[in-house]
Amino acid sequence: MTDGPELPITLMVPGDRRYVGIVRMFVGGLAARLGLGYEAMDDLQLAVESVFHDCAADGEVTVEARPDGDRLVVVVGPLAHDPLEPDGTAGGLELRQLLPALVADAETFTENGRPWLRLDARAPAGTGAA
Repeated sequence: MTDGPELPITLMVPGDRRYVGIVRMFVGGLAARLGLGYEAMDDLQLAVESVFHDCAADGEVTVEARPDGDRLVVVVGPLAHDPLEPDGTAGGLELRQLLPALVADAETFTENGRPWLRLDARAPAGTGAA
């Protein structure tokens, strides 16, 4: 790994749920490269997969990963709706409740009038990731 932040790595896939396996491999490979550890990698994959299943828009979805030292920032969008807003469904765990349990930080932002999500995963203390 080089010193300082690396260039973003971008994957563009159709918003079809059939592509979630490719998204999981993309995120998992980068997390493993950073030495995030199995649990952190699995949590990040689950977070991205959950967002993809629940919020993927019609058309193309971009998954951008930005390795930076002991963390991996993943940006997903454009999304059909904001995953951190209440969805109004009765019962079940909403993404706004699930994501904070899986990643260090999750926040939405708007680009070209559409919601995007930023997920921040960090290597657990003592893993030696740098």
